[in-house]
Amino acid sequence: MPNLSRAVKSIGRLYRQASFQIAIITLAVICLAAVSVFYFESHVPEPNIQSIWDSIWWAVVTMGTVGYGDKYPVSVGGRIVALILIVFGVGLMSLFTATIASIFVEKKMKEGRGLDTIKGKNHIVICGWNEHTEDALKGLTMYGPMGDTPIVLINELAVDDIESLKLKYHNYDLKFLRGDFIHEDILHRAGILKAKFALIMADLSGGRSKDKVDERTILATLTIKSIAPQVKTIAEILDSENKPHLKRTGVDEIIIRGEHIGSLLASAINSPGLPRVFNSIISLGDTNKLWRVGIPGSFVGKTFLELSQYFRKKQHAILIGLLKEKQAMRLDDLLSDNTSAIDRFIKEKIKESKKDFFYERDESKAVINPDDDYIVGPDDYAVILSKTMPDKI
Repeated sequence: MPNLSRAVKSIGRLYRQASFQIAIITLAVICLAAVSVFYFESHVPEPNIQSIWDSIWWAVVTMGTVGYGDKYPVSVGGRIVALILIVFGVGLMSLFTATIASIFVEKKMKEGRGLDTIKGKNHIVICGWNEHTEDALKGLTMYGPMGDTPIVLINELAVDDIESLKLKYHNYDLKFLRGDFIHEDILHRAGILKAKFALIMADLSGGRSKDKVDERTILATLTIKSIAPQVKTIAEILDSENKPHLKRTGVDEIIIRGEHIGSLLASAINSPGLPRVFNSIISLGDTNKLWRVGIPGSFVGKTFLELSQYFRKKQHAILIGLLKEKQAMRLDDLLSDNTSAIDRFIKEKIKESKKDFFYERDESKAVINPDDDYIVGPDDYAVILSKTMPDKI
């Protein structure tokens, strides 16, 4: 019944639209004219319109002002109907085509102003804009393995800046929404429920100052995780003191602006030339970069040395380390299989609260340069250094 009710409401909304009403009227006029002409023509000895399909063809051609002349009425009544159709039908057809054209124009204008609703799935949503966002955009499109993935930008950049970005990245599926990404309606318009990743930048678009940038980042992450917890979120903050607050939102990755500046400066003294190596690895372009890739099933349970030799020989890549996926420990893991009255009471209370309780979040633990005899686990990912993303494993 709820589905039927929604369907009836949808049909009602569709009927109220002017374009739908004009289409129904146009179709009705065509059918009425076709039936009338066929009726009058069927009473003459040698009619030019001999079937109902001939009359429909004649009505459409007449309203479309094509005028083939292959079918035409010869009876008096048929010609009177033709005169009425020419006077009123042609104008109605023009109104119908103009309405259809206006719908496409309006949609295009909405897209240009960032007011459209994004439809699709497995896309990337980039919230906010600052001086580093375009570098991230380049990394995702031009140099990364996700060049064909649709990207939705939510910010308050000037229209000229957005048009410049669209022109620059015209070969990629880049969409734009104007608005404040901390609001749920804007995120829903961006299709956040079906997105794959959400990147929350330290937003400076729209003339915002840096004073409350981190607060907005935290609030946006909390909003995304509350309405679409399955979406992987990466958030950028300016102040490291806000990291604990951001972690409480359930964010998957945190980027702190300038977090490793001190280490790079120290390495320039202790190991001259090392900062250039770091810059080469993380910079865009045709350089060796770090990649996270899956591990062939045949290497699960084998040693780190064997896996390293495989990547070097088969993929021409250097194995740096492993990322171990740490699964969250949920309440069901702690309760016994033979549930007692207390266990059942706890589960019932959790169901009533409609919350998903767990003790630890899913996290990734980096194991860099382990011993050669380190055993590769089933939940591990390889961290490799390579110019390009390796072939599918």
